[in-house]
Amino acid sequence: MLRGNDGKILIVVIAVVLVVACSVVGVAVISKKPHGKKSKVPDGPVSRIAMGELIVNLADTNEIRYLKTDIVLEIQGQIPAAEGGEGGEGGDSGIKTPLRDAIIGILSSKKFSDLNQPGGKDEIKKEITTAADKQLENAKVTAVYFNEFAMQ
Repeated sequence: MLRGNDGKILIVVIAVVLVVACSVVGVAVISKKPHGKKSKVPDGPVSRIAMGELIVNLADTNEIRYLKTDIVLEIQGQIPAAEGGEGGEGGDSGIKTPLRDAIIGILSSKKFSDLNQPGGKDEIKKEITTAADKQLENAKVTAVYFNEFAMQ
């Protein structure tokens, strides 16, 4: 058996080994990267793209209803530059046309009652964000703003 100082030395050695082991495990856990989905969008400039005025028929079947809106998308990341042959309004990036098309598809699928209920506009903003993110490869929509929103 251990006597006197030998027992104390053994206890100190065990304590040091435990402290080192706990430190190694702690560092490994803290430095471990999360397994969640990595953002494919690097930090980049924030810009706003005005979608312009949009007028769409709503999906109501018993009445003819329409929505007139003006939407601006706030986008973080690299927006593709316009390439030749893009048609449409001059000066926009080549991404504006597919973004407008996606937004028109979402808006025209809604009924007046969907948009008029509490939280209706927020739900539309979420859907627009999701659809626009699918169109953007190196950027992400961070906000959707309505400059106008009128239904009849």
